Amino acid sequence: MKKNKIWGPAGWPWELELLAVVFVLLALIVPWYLELQSTPVVEELTLVQRAAMEKRQEVVAASFSDQVGFFWALAIVGLYFIHLLLAYSSIDMISTSFPHLFSPLIFSIITYVRLLGLRDHGGDMHIVSGAPLEVLAWIGGVILITIMVAMLRKARHLRRFKDIQWDLKMTSKVDGTFFRDLALTFRPLLYTPRSYRACPDGILVVGWLYLLPIPFSGIQGLDIVRRANYTSDARFYATSSESLVRIQPMDSKNAIYISPSDRDHFVAYCNQRLSRGVVSLARDDSDDR
Repeated sequence: MKKNKIWGPAGWPWELELLAVVFVLLALIVPWYLELQSTPVVEELTLVQRAAMEKRQEVVAASFSDQVGFFWALAIVGLYFIHLLLAYSSIDMISTSFPHLFSPLIFSIITYVRLLGLRDHGGDMHIVSGAPLEVLAWIGGVILITIMVAMLRKARHLRRFKDIQWDLKMTSKVDGTFFRDLALTFRPLLYTPRSYRACPDGILVVGWLYLLPIPFSGIQGLDIVRRANYTSDARFYATSSESLVRIQPMDSKNAIYISPSDRDHFVAYCNQRLSRGVVSLARDDSDDR
């Protein structure tokens, strides 16, 4: 595989996108279908019940086009387009975008609320009860499925790097500063790293649910820092606020912060590779002249 393909953007996370689309369709179709099917047997009804049923059938037949049904359809489709816009704007080198991790959960909760609404309005097909344990099981199941799909995508993306010989492999340093500083900030908590790898071509941040390849050709500078502003637009893939390394990409103002366990050795290796790249570029320029 070509070097620019290996270290290039991971592309659109189709695995997670498919999961989000499945829950969008469930939120749109399943409650409407169940409401149409929730009719009792005619022979077992009294005259009063039959009259009530016929009136209810008229309402059910038009339920998807009435104001409530239209509102839900419009809201779900609108949320999906917002998901696409947010995902498109956040796609960069990271293999798993922020919206793709949470959209399946949001649309599954909408599905649950709509199913619960059928029960509250007298529907005959009670799929959900609204019990706290059931809600927790529903949310936990969706989160588990999302994690499994994200890990599958990560494993597929990691295959790009199977032929690379890594000069450095080290874990992310974990200490009390993670829980004091970083774990209280949403992005570091979401994108907690497992390890870092480095080779002559670049750095690979390996997370639990993502990969972040950073080629040396796209790095403007790399240095050790004491502290960082966690409320800024910087991107943290770190587990310690006292062992930070700042990476400044060439094409972004937002710095990347990591926390390798052997920070000095990691920075020395990376700066050596960066200096060699500058020298090689200078030689190419002199040859062109």
